[in-house]
Amino acid sequence: MSKRRGRNRGSVFYDQTKGRWIGQLPGGTDPDTGKRVRGRKVSATTKTAAENLLDDLRAEVRKTGVQPSASATVAWAAEDFRRHWPASVKSPISKQVNGNHVQRIIDGIGPVKLEKLTVGQVETFLARLAADGYSTSVITRTRSILRQVIRRAQRDGLVGRNVAELADCPAGTRRKSRAMTVDQARALLAEAGKSGPWLRAFVTSGLMLGMRPGELLGLRWSDVTEAGVINVRQSLKRTGGVLSGAELKTESSRRALSAAALVQSALAALRKQQAADRLRLGGHYGDSGLVFADSAGRPRNPQTVRREFKNLCSAAGIGPAWQLREMRHSYVSILSDSGVDIEAIAASAGHINSNVTRTVYRHQIAPAITQAAAAMNDVFGVTG
Repeated sequence: MSKRRGRNRGSVFYDQTKGRWIGQLPGGTDPDTGKRVRGRKVSATTKTAAENLLDDLRAEVRKTGVQPSASATVAWAAEDFRRHWPASVKSPISKQVNGNHVQRIIDGIGPVKLEKLTVGQVETFLARLAADGYSTSVITRTRSILRQVIRRAQRDGLVGRNVAELADCPAGTRRKSRAMTVDQARALLAEAGKSGPWLRAFVTSGLMLGMRPGELLGLRWSDVTEAGVINVRQSLKRTGGVLSGAELKTESSRRALSAAALVQSALAALRKQQAADRLRLGGHYGDSGLVFADSAGRPRNPQTVRREFKNLCSAAGIGPAWQLREMRHSYVSILSDSGVDIEAIAASAGHINSNVTRTVYRHQIAPAITQAAAAMNDVFGVTG
């Protein structure tokens, strides 16, 4: 006969529908809402294993004073951290840079439940950042932000253990972000032209407008004027596992750009293709209003876009080790090599000044910049 468990120590029972033994801690009352909350559960194939798992969970509660939540995800906690920055994060630039780290966390391990996140998952996530070409400093800072995210979740009673504090940080690449030469950019544009309207328009816009990948994927047709002015007003973000347009972090991130002729023609071809897709699918077309929507009108998955971009770079003969963000670096480099003044480049890239152009990306509201578009027309052999 099994030993009777003490009061308030939880229970172990067999679930016929699942065919597993379930261990459950006693419930309690939420101190903030006053509502009754159920105790956390564990499950196993044998009663002994379920009892052992329940003992482990009980030990963690004794140690941390926290009964972990079974529903909160890493993405939820990270978004909460981004909405309510610590007091030490004050300037718009700091919020933007730290926001980039938060977004990497959301993209990498966002759907994982906080309570189920393991040290191994964190280390795998960091290793993927290293494989994707991020520097050691970026990887280290991303882990630091993840530690802070989980620490706040601990404070709020959502998780017991901070696995990010136990994860080793791999060494990243030491290379700086690269910029394509004009010949490499031409090769990429030529290959994109063979790949269909959307990829042609995406790459052409990336190289000739200098927008961030998220800004490109979040661009709406309502932000593109007949005169060829591109109004940057939002960025595509993943929130709670759903891709949607989000406001730019600061008012100074909003800007207007004048599109080069190749950009305008590529966008016109893409608009025509989307009209055909809408007619073909009828009521099944998503119609998100996004310029770079998928063939069903829905937002494109950034991870899929990165993969297609790398494949395109390989097909173009410039190698696969290019990041989407390096189209922006290439934009600045090509303008500089073409003799465009650094202050004009800073304005066209949306930077507050030329120093920021060389270091941190920060945008400035400005009227449409025509000098940059004219230079792109000259470089790539288009007039008008």
